[in-house]
Amino acid sequence: MQKILRRVATAERVAVKRQKGKDLQFYKKGKAEESKQRNQQVGMALGEIGRAKQAIRDDWAMGALSPRTDIKEEHGAFGTIGESRFASPGSYSLAVRNARCQWAGGAYYLNLAKGDRVVLLDGPDKGRIGYISDINHDTAELTVKDLNKTNIRINPLIRGDLAEAAANIELPLPISAVRLVHPITDPTTNTTRDVIINQLVHSGLVTDRLSGKRRWQRVVPGLNISIPWPVKEEPEISDYKADTLRINVEEKTFVPTLLRPPMPEAIIDELRGKYSRFRTRHDAEYVARLEAEDQAKKDRAKLMESMRTPLQEFHRAERANKKKKGKPRLTLEMLEKIGEVIAKNRERTLNAAGVSDALPSQPSPDAPPPPPTSSNAESSPPPPST
Repeated sequence: MQKILRRVATAERVAVKRQKGKDLQFYKKGKAEESKQRNQQVGMALGEIGRAKQAIRDDWAMGALSPRTDIKEEHGAFGTIGESRFASPGSYSLAVRNARCQWAGGAYYLNLAKGDRVVLLDGPDKGRIGYISDINHDTAELTVKDLNKTNIRINPLIRGDLAEAAANIELPLPISAVRLVHPITDPTTNTTRDVIINQLVHSGLVTDRLSGKRRWQRVVPGLNISIPWPVKEEPEISDYKADTLRINVEEKTFVPTLLRPPMPEAIIDELRGKYSRFRTRHDAEYVARLEAEDQAKKDRAKLMESMRTPLQEFHRAERANKKKKGKPRLTLEMLEKIGEVIAKNRERTLNAAGVSDALPSQPSPDAPPPPPTSSNAESSPPPPST
């Protein structure tokens, strides 16, 4: 038993070690892929900046003779950035996300939600206030509605012939580049005005056991003021031609009575399993269909038997002829011949073994006893000498 327990423990350790190695390999592979994508983005950005600087130098030095730059993909979209640089690839580590979300309670307890009012601290729209339209928890970035916009160059294969070459959309910002704005009432002057909140913490954490979701309140430390969460907008539901009207759903189309079942027979057959193999009674049409299927299978089997090759036909005819002749009968001459053959074979076998077929003769009572065998001579003492 101890050997079995040791083997089980060893197998568990080996399995855990193998799984750790696989997880580490997967993690390294993901990090390498994300690093490669970021390096590509940085390389594309540096290349675009270098080309823009070179175009400015060419315009300054050559004037009207400077080469055109709004060609190929940049035709009609000169000065824009590529769509591949629009968003950050992959996800950042927990340390980076916590550093970005430090003022808002950290990455695990982020005290920001879609619909909050925030002020921008960096970028061309620094100091302007807008509403959060989207939050990316993997990269700790958010998008502010109608702020921090830029022109994105769209690939010709994607935009088609009639679409514009560039689109003006919002770029995501790190959470560290914004601060929450909320109206707070001053207790001394009893006036309410927007205040920039630089620090938020969570309080009253509650975890739902069934769904696993967490709920908490966001509080301004020092002031102990609870900031309410933004009200979620209800989704806008549109009506379509294929939708069923409420009046048609509520209309009664079947009234049960004592003269018939409480539901149509078709529904009863669907609930009962009309064609179940455990059912004892079936409709005549269903039974006839099953019998027709069985007969079709038998006919097909007969048809397969009737299809034979010429060699199979020959063997079939030979078997039929043998069956007609019946079993052969042995005559007296044949039995005598068989007896002679058996006697010759027996005599040949005995001669080869050196054994006579005659019966041994009975010894007479006056005859001397047979000489002792080698085993008896060794065991018995020698006779005395005279």
